[in-house]
Amino acid sequence: MFSARWQIDAKFGHKQRVLEMMRQWERDIGSQAGIADLGFQIMTGSIGAREATVETHHQVQSLAQLEEFFAKIAKIDAHAKWGKELEPYVVSGTSLWQILRVVE
Repeated sequence: MFSARWQIDAKFGHKQRVLEMMRQWERDIGSQAGIADLGFQIMTGSIGAREATVETHHQVQSLAQLEEFFAKIAKIDAHAKWGKELEPYVVSGTSLWQILRVVE
């Protein structure tokens, strides 16, 4: 199993808007790509992390499942539109994907 983590930093004063947009993505776009099957979570920085950090976690059984998810969202026009609408609220250059193997 893997945890795929996507991290961005919200611009000062815009974290709540970024969180709202992440929930909108989950409902409107992620639901079309099977996000319910991925143990999706949204997290924010608290102790020992930047408060502006917003991170999503996707639990996947395999890298193939993650690739399938990426392929699905790439075909959803609303995903590209959503990304452009999110951009003004995010610190440029902070987008980061990390894929971690879950040790059981």
